[in-house]
Amino acid sequence: MPQASSTLPSLLHALLERDPPRAKSLSVTLLGDAIGPHGGSIWLSDLIELVTPLGINERLLRTSVFRLVAQDWLQSERHGRRSLYRLSQSGLAQTQGASERIYSGPREDWDGHWTLVVLPRFGNSSLDGRGQLRRELIWAGFAAIAPGVFALPRNQAARARKVLDNVGIRDKALILDASDLGLDQESSLAGLVPQCWNLDEVAQHYRNFSATFAPLLRAAGRNAPPGLAFALRALTLHEWRRIVLHDPQLPAQMLPAAWPGVAARELCGELYWTVFERAEEHLVAVISRDPSHYSELDPQVYQRFASHSPDGARRPAAA
Repeated sequence: MPQASSTLPSLLHALLERDPPRAKSLSVTLLGDAIGPHGGSIWLSDLIELVTPLGINERLLRTSVFRLVAQDWLQSERHGRRSLYRLSQSGLAQTQGASERIYSGPREDWDGHWTLVVLPRFGNSSLDGRGQLRRELIWAGFAAIAPGVFALPRNQAARARKVLDNVGIRDKALILDASDLGLDQESSLAGLVPQCWNLDEVAQHYRNFSATFAPLLRAAGRNAPPGLAFALRALTLHEWRRIVLHDPQLPAQMLPAAWPGVAARELCGELYWTVFERAEEHLVAVISRDPSHYSELDPQVYQRFASHSPDGARRPAAA
């Protein structure tokens, strides 16, 4: 698509002008999506080289990674005058916990069970912990259905435990498995969906994603220049991550008809794999200069957006 490909730089430029990425969250996106499958470590100078075309200057990136270390998202190693970065144990755990929501999406089956997190009254000294727990539960997709009670469909106990562990108050909340005994839609937990989750806002984010990235997919093709392909992969995943981690990913039975998240996920998967190989060329050219901190691509990557991933002939043969 030579004619279409010529529009890719202008489309990417317009996207960066309209919605520039934040350096901190973009760094986490790149370390999880691109650097992780190659061993997880990157020199600061290489990270600067990767993000500069995405509108992040060196000073801003240095400030951002310093803050990410302070917030226990990243860990750094000094090697003379050089700094090597990777996700910390906490950052890695949070990134891995988000991976299923980003790359796989919600399971289609649902048996009617819910996970409830119940927060008993804390002492006055624990009010800060309660507020942080509420914020993190909502970030994880839970919604407050009553004072001190948060709910999410399916067995989400592992996700709830991770939140409690992150906040450090696992012993101050109850995690319960619940079945809905409501006799009709109005008296059931499902009937609370419009009150508890702002699905209209989430739906609009998905529509905006499709409207923004469909033209980029058409412009890119499989022969996009490696640098542009990497920029597109990074910006696509960055925006997708930002949207999908605010989506509670409710079962299909609870969603409005023609839910736009389905089409948006299809588009994201197709775009991701359309530019993947060319994006890898650029990425590897930058991060493989130091073979002591570089690994060949982890084949587990091919499980991402499985319905669009390359066919088996392009994957490493099974042992």
